[in-house]
Amino acid sequence: MLGLREAKKDRTRFQLLEAALDLIARQGFEQTTLNEIADAVQVSPRTLLRYFPTKEDVIVSWVDEGMAVLREGLEARPPGESRPEALLAAARDMLAAYQARGGFFLVIERAIATSDTVAARKQQMMEVLARDVSAILAEREDGQAQHGEARSSLIRDVHVGTVFAIIRASIRSWVGTNGGRPLPDLFDEAACAVRFVET
Repeated sequence: MLGLREAKKDRTRFQLLEAALDLIARQGFEQTTLNEIADAVQVSPRTLLRYFPTKEDVIVSWVDEGMAVLREGLEARPPGESRPEALLAAARDMLAAYQARGGFFLVIERAIATSDTVAARKQQMMEVLARDVSAILAEREDGQAQHGEARSSLIRDVHVGTVFAIIRASIRSWVGTNGGRPLPDLFDEAACAVRFVET
């Protein structure tokens, strides 16, 4: 019985997200209200608030899912792979997941670009993700440390920050051209402009 209840909750959550993005695509983030989202799925505003306490949560919940792809992808990279290779591959996989639902994520990124509140929430989430990614790399490298020495945390953080900058630039270009070029291709092109040095 619990499984059926959870499945129903997941289905309702997804319906609310789909309705919200449809409304936002048609009339903009700021103009879309929680009541309109609830009405579109024929649930009460109170039910909607159980899933998403604020309108911003509707958007950032999808950002969080994309971030999970990056974390999981990095953890799954081969042990002997270099830090830049692992970072770039995991980031590309995340952007490929975005591309697979291109129209969907274009709506999300446009909503983020038009709302200072949502943009600030995303920035906070990205800062947390950067720390998580750095910690995953540190754990990988502690097990691989050469001559018993862990690699520089400073350089590791620089590598993470650089890859995140490539992600941001790629998404910005993708949104700016209305998805005219595949997001992973933009990422590859931007990554070619950077030379990573490991220490």
